Amino acid sequence: MATDIGTVTSPLAGGQDPGCIQRSGEARPMTRRSLLLAGAGAVAGGTVPNRVALGQTRPQSPIVLGQVSLSFYAVTGAVVQDVLERLGHEVEVRQGPHEQMFPLLGDGQIDLLAAAWLPEGHATYWSRYAAQAAEVARLYDGARFFWAVPSYVPVDAVSSIEDLSKPAVAERVAKLVQGIGAGAAITTVSRKALDDYGLSQLGYSLQPGTQAEWVAALERGLAEKRWLIFPTWAPQFLNRDGQLRALADPRGVLGGTNHASLVAPRPRFEALPEMTRRSLARIELGIDGVTEMDWLVNVGKQSPREAARTWMRANEGRVSGWLG
Repeated sequence: MATDIGTVTSPLAGGQDPGCIQRSGEARPMTRRSLLLAGAGAVAGGTVPNRVALGQTRPQSPIVLGQVSLSFYAVTGAVVQDVLERLGHEVEVRQGPHEQMFPLLGDGQIDLLAAAWLPEGHATYWSRYAAQAAEVARLYDGARFFWAVPSYVPVDAVSSIEDLSKPAVAERVAKLVQGIGAGAAITTVSRKALDDYGLSQLGYSLQPGTQAEWVAALERGLAEKRWLIFPTWAPQFLNRDGQLRALADPRGVLGGTNHASLVAPRPRFEALPEMTRRSLARIELGIDGVTEMDWLVNVGKQSPREAARTWMRANEGRVSGWLG
């Protein structure tokens, strides 16, 4: 997890007037048909069309897109970024841990944040920083936190978080639980679970870390066939390979299901062009879509932008519907 907020400026490709095609040094106005064909060709080739959507004037300043620095947020943000660029916007991406990004939402220092888990996942941040904010689009449903164990751990031994306190289980399970960033909601609720289920007094503890450290701890444990606790969530790529089994949470400490929303400071969102607001409000990825893109990044070794464009090409009909 990065400790400093990073900024990436993503200009539109080329730099020519978005309403013209350059041919032999001459700028010629595009017809509606040629504009649509040019955009379709660019999408098929994996590039961003250098144009402004029909009926929309070219914005003068970049849109600042905030995202939490975890890969499943990065692919979500990359889809939003691509949509904005198709609409003619220049995009500046700012990313960092939860505890740095949500204050930017409250201060109005970003135009959009991808994404907030509501009503429970990011409730603490939302209640603190969202007085002047609004939900722009419901990106996916079914988001949730859970604890998992490797699938080779017998289900009759460990099927619930409560089972971790059984003497025979506590003797075998690794007591140090590797988590992600200290400000992440999964870290907060996992600490509470350790206390509420009486696991802290049995020697279990949680160690925050980066996404890389979190994944590496799991990979080492799986390679050594160790019994371990893995605090995790959906959507993310590790849910695809069948190596983990979710544990029941009978006390509901980890919370219920959430929806993930693209959110924005209301004044800054209302200042965006009407077509941009309408298009952003239509974005819907689905939890399977985010899981697939996260898999392409972490297993397929694509960049978040490459993964987003791969998914968008495969779902071009849906994407076209967002753009109207």
